[in-house]
Amino acid sequence: MASADIGAAGFAALFDDLETDSARLSRYTIDGLLPKAAATVHSLAEVARIQSIATDHDLAVIPIGGRTMLGLGMPPRRYDLALDLAGMNQIVDYEPNDFTITAQAGMTLADLQRHLATNGQFLPLDHPRFERATLGGICAVGRGGLRRNAFGGPRDWLIGMRMIKADGTPITGGGRVVKNVSGYDLPKLFAGSLGTLGVIVELTFKLRPQPASDQIVALNAPTFEAALAAAQSAAKAAPFLNGCVALSSEAAANAGALGASILHDQPALLLRANGLESAASEVLAQGLQAARAAGLDGPERTTSAIVETWQAVADLELQTSRQHIRLRLGVPPAQLIRAQQILSRQLPDASSWIAAADSGLLFLEVAAIDADVIKSLRNELGPLQGRLTVETAQPELKQAVNIWGPSGPGARLMHNIKEQFDPQGILNPGRFIDGI
Repeated sequence: MASADIGAAGFAALFDDLETDSARLSRYTIDGLLPKAAATVHSLAEVARIQSIATDHDLAVIPIGGRTMLGLGMPPRRYDLALDLAGMNQIVDYEPNDFTITAQAGMTLADLQRHLATNGQFLPLDHPRFERATLGGICAVGRGGLRRNAFGGPRDWLIGMRMIKADGTPITGGGRVVKNVSGYDLPKLFAGSLGTLGVIVELTFKLRPQPASDQIVALNAPTFEAALAAAQSAAKAAPFLNGCVALSSEAAANAGALGASILHDQPALLLRANGLESAASEVLAQGLQAARAAGLDGPERTTSAIVETWQAVADLELQTSRQHIRLRLGVPPAQLIRAQQILSRQLPDASSWIAAADSGLLFLEVAAIDADVIKSLRNELGPLQGRLTVETAQPELKQAVNIWGPSGPGARLMHNIKEQFDPQGILNPGRFIDGI
């Protein structure tokens, strides 16, 4: 029986404990598409069974985590079953002395950090809405946040992973001890694949000790451009900063409303450093000196609410209203100011600018944009090695543009890998780069 022929009764006959009520299924909506059913799983065996049935009946499955970034990617070509991994939220193995932990994919990053904090450890991942974002979802998206210059991304901390292939076959990559990791690095392949190669069910990470001191300072700026120039100067002068972010007045005001009390409704520079107290203070002093030399002369503001302040800024990535479009640019840090000038010239009404000057990451929000402008921007940003992604948009715009940007020469290899792991194309069909 093909997926198009299966109704609610058919799904009930195939699976146990399914949600088929349309009102309740609405939380799994992706670009206006509603699944025919949803299953909340609690074990690897349940995932394997569901995937085996899905393969037999050609059902399109989309793995679901904390639902924080469901808008990322192209609209699905089809969507039969939402596979909710929120029930898989347990610690599997924790070795504090080895600085490694294994957890199920449905555990939130916040819960994991709270568990690790009891032993003075943490997982260096920087992600928006960490109270909801799951480990599996973070790794499926696979990218670093505003502190990626200091922390990198999920690939840098993954040492092991268990996955379920589209046909229900369990596979394992890496290990649970750093020195035992060998062979082809499947975890790094799956991280960033947006759930198109298999369902991530379990992850093993290496950890770090919590720093002895963690400090944040904010400085106001007359314009976002001035904040960005100062941020770039600070990043060059103090390469060991743990965060170096410039915000427009709208972004600063929004972060203030989310809990960053040291940010007001004007452009700002936010610097963060951690480590030994003397070292962190010295790094911040170097960054501040460079920022003041670049023209920022206002008073410094500090806070003891480090996590709350930084998380409020990180959460701005997902604060775009449904009517607006969020763009994300990755560019070499040295080209960031030039890239911002190009964006500002072509998008004069852009707002809520956020830039990580030490890593070359830039977010902005626009009320409207068309495919020709996206194409023009990519042509101008290309020589700067910039990659412009349409992060959130209405389905109509997504269909009109390649939201990921040019796929490049690696597209054929990516399709071949997809064919090996998911030959029927039932996992997240059409949402990833080049229609994968």
